Amino acid sequence: MSRQRTVIIFKSESESTDVYAEELHRHYFNPIFVPTLSFGFKNLDKLNAKLQHPDDYSGIIFTSPRCVEAVCKALKNNELPGAWKMLHNYAVGEVTHNLAMSDLQQLFTHGKQTGTARSLAEFIIETFDGGKDLPFLLPCSNLAQDTLNLKLHEAGFRVDACEVYETKCSADLAEHMARALSSENIEYMAFFSPSGVNCTYEYFKANNISLDNYRLVAIGPSTRRALESKNLKVHCTAERPTVEHLIKVLINPEESRERLLKESQVALEE
Repeated sequence: MSRQRTVIIFKSESESTDVYAEELHRHYFNPIFVPTLSFGFKNLDKLNAKLQHPDDYSGIIFTSPRCVEAVCKALKNNELPGAWKMLHNYAVGEVTHNLAMSDLQQLFTHGKQTGTARSLAEFIIETFDGGKDLPFLLPCSNLAQDTLNLKLHEAGFRVDACEVYETKCSADLAEHMARALSSENIEYMAFFSPSGVNCTYEYFKANNISLDNYRLVAIGPSTRRALESKNLKVHCTAERPTVEHLIKVLINPEESRERLLKESQVALEE
């Protein structure tokens, strides 16, 4: 049997954590999860008021599981008005899509195959077959990047962004980090978000910990850019935030680098 290689995963705990652990173990990786972020909800009454008027919107866009959770909290155990099911609803990634299905009375969302806000915006622009008179409702965080918003605006769409949760560094981050870094055979560190990069970087900097001895894995291009902005070398980048894509680049990082090179060449040509 192959020696298990340890990968520290900087990812908030969710219903997908067990799936990640099981699949990584199956491929001879030893995952250690470090919750890096904490979330606080706000403006839920404001969000609830908007949710009661689906006729004012083209649909709703979920960019993370927390956005779905915010809607659930805003509804206060009441059901989502049924008219939302008739609209154009979207979600980034399968986890967010599945959460909307399970927690919002089988609310179906399009775009689950997209892994980033940018790719979801492109998907909406390419496939939307309705009118653009009404805005999309966009629950978001205080750290939300404007990528999706800007791209949709450029294409003539309207977006009603509602800040419904705050993202902060976990109060227990130092404790979890110290425990994780004491493990043996640490080879990889996988980062799942730009905010997660910022929180962990502050810890490494404060404790004079060099990352040169680890292979840094970015989940998505925005996370890769966040690492590179800290002058950190990225070993490989997963296309989407799924355990399958993570395992794929851990096993075959060269494919990730070739894909990024092609994308860079296309961007330069454009």
